[in-house]
Amino acid sequence: MSETEKPFTVSDRRQFTPDGRPRAGTEEASEPQSPPDPGSPSEAPRTAPVSAPGPTPAADFSQFLVSLGAQAGLLLSGEGRPEGMGTAEALEGVQSIVAILEMLKDKTEGRRSSAEDALLDDLLFQLRMAFVEAARGAGA
Repeated sequence: MSETEKPFTVSDRRQFTPDGRPRAGTEEASEPQSPPDPGSPSEAPRTAPVSAPGPTPAADFSQFLVSLGAQAGLLLSGEGRPEGMGTAEALEGVQSIVAILEMLKDKTEGRRSSAEDALLDDLLFQLRMAFVEAARGAGA
């Protein structure tokens, strides 16, 4: 294929050189522009720039426990159920989450802080009581 028959052209639109300096003629090197008027029909909508991901936060056992509790709470309230899921299926899901929390309690015995112990015990108690109440209400 010759130079004149290429179906497209490639142009380097990166704003920085490989060593991190702004390229000549880029918007970064020039004076910053004011944001466009959102009501202006001539401006096409732009997506937010994607930034480089920062360091991943450390995994926290308490946050994990709370997220499991939140999932169970959503199932109990009916808000977190997938469409078509009945009450009996939601209660089975809650039982599974409680079983997971009990397993975590057994497997992490002696390695939890006192705050994590208290959180786990309280979470299990609250979920069990809410499960019994929901099961009575559903006639299960």
